[in-house]
Amino acid sequence: MMYKSNPLKEIFHPKVAFAQLREAERVKNVISVALLLLLINIILSLLRAYFGIGTEELTTHLEQYTGEQFAFLQLLFAFGHALGGLCVPLLFLFISSIIYYLLFDMDFVKLLTIQLPILLIFLLEDLVLFPFQLFFGVKDLFSPFSLGVWGPYITKHAFIWALLRTISLFSIWAISIQIIALRSLTEKSVQRVTMIVIAVYLFFAFLAAAGTEFPFSGS
Repeated sequence: MMYKSNPLKEIFHPKVAFAQLREAERVKNVISVALLLLLINIILSLLRAYFGIGTEELTTHLEQYTGEQFAFLQLLFAFGHALGGLCVPLLFLFISSIIYYLLFDMDFVKLLTIQLPILLIFLLEDLVLFPFQLFFGVKDLFSPFSLGVWGPYITKHAFIWALLRTISLFSIWAISIQIIALRSLTEKSVQRVTMIVIAVYLFFAFLAAAGTEFPFSGS
């Protein structure tokens, strides 16, 4: 039996999709689907850079640069966004797959396959957040879909704000899909799978928080 990677089917009909994946002897379209998601992510990153989303800290020092210098900085900023739009999802795909491979000893291609709908969910989150950023100036850390918006009311520590930002409606959706996928493919207990998935997600959440550039004062 051959299974064709289809992240849309996997996020809306996960039990059916992953049951088919479990029985499959071959998996197709993994690379093409991954490249498509990466391309969309890069385009979104470039759009964010084009509209100056995330450049607030840069523009506060505008008077320090000539027009040519600032244009060059904007170009570097756009390049950095595009590079991030490529590298961050790639690292997520491979590192998460390697972790689950070590923990569950499953077929690596199937593990890559079940990371694609997770990548799609986080891409959907960025796409939904984009209009809020563009028209209302909402910052990443204060997404209306995450607990990050409550950060300033809880603490002055920007690192905690970044951690709260990782807890969103979309991340809960992604964790649920990941649990269903691994539960279906490994037939391990739901408690064990849930604990592992949450632990892996927290690992990435701390990495994301540590790598966030905070345009805020406070310690």
